[in-house]
Amino acid sequence: MTVDPPVDATVDYRPVSPLAVAALVAGCASTLAVITRFAWAVPLVGIALAAAALADVARPEARKAGRLAALAALALSMGFGAQAVTGQFVDRWIMASRAKAAARAWIEAVREGRTSEALRLSVATVLPPSSLSPDLEHEEAESERLKRFSELPAVRAVAGCAASTPPIIQAAAFGTDDGAWTLQADLDSCGSPNATLNLVVVPKRVRGITGDVEQWRVVSTAVDR
Repeated sequence: MTVDPPVDATVDYRPVSPLAVAALVAGCASTLAVITRFAWAVPLVGIALAAAALADVARPEARKAGRLAALAALALSMGFGAQAVTGQFVDRWIMASRAKAAARAWIEAVREGRTSEALRLSVATVLPPSSLSPDLEHEEAESERLKRFSELPAVRAVAGCAASTPPIIQAAAFGTDDGAWTLQADLDSCGSPNATLNLVVVPKRVRGITGDVEQWRVVSTAVDR
């Protein structure tokens, strides 16, 4: 009877590339890039490690395992990285659209003489500091606030745009925690050559019939000449 020689189990053993393991860890950690842009560098690190790992296991003399792990790391890093960047640009486009819509609503209300509506679209800080007499009735106080609002340089400038709506020429995020945006509108068509309307708008959470809703408010107005 012939007895087969014992098989050496270590003949086909290949160590896993440390680069492949590190790339896979970075690929899994790339999910953080979807949550915060401060982690956008993580997918880049994962891609670099995955490329290095693929080159490492491809060397004939290396005899290392880990190609599948490196490919998985590459897919994870590229996928989450692309999702993070795309999501950020989409969110920014949505916020810019809402900020522009709020600015246009305020401008249209002022331009069409709906001053009280424009005042409701603004926060109290739009009006200059002034003390109202405590003896004023509610109607009198509101009338005084409306008068002060109508005398603002920005309101007076936009009120002269009876012919056409001043176009918004620039919108930029402040980068603050309150989500504020600054917008600029050209006042050339309002009889104010070389003048620019500057509005700062922020999203506010207000209680509605069905729960809290987001409403944008103008918090600052100015006219640059």
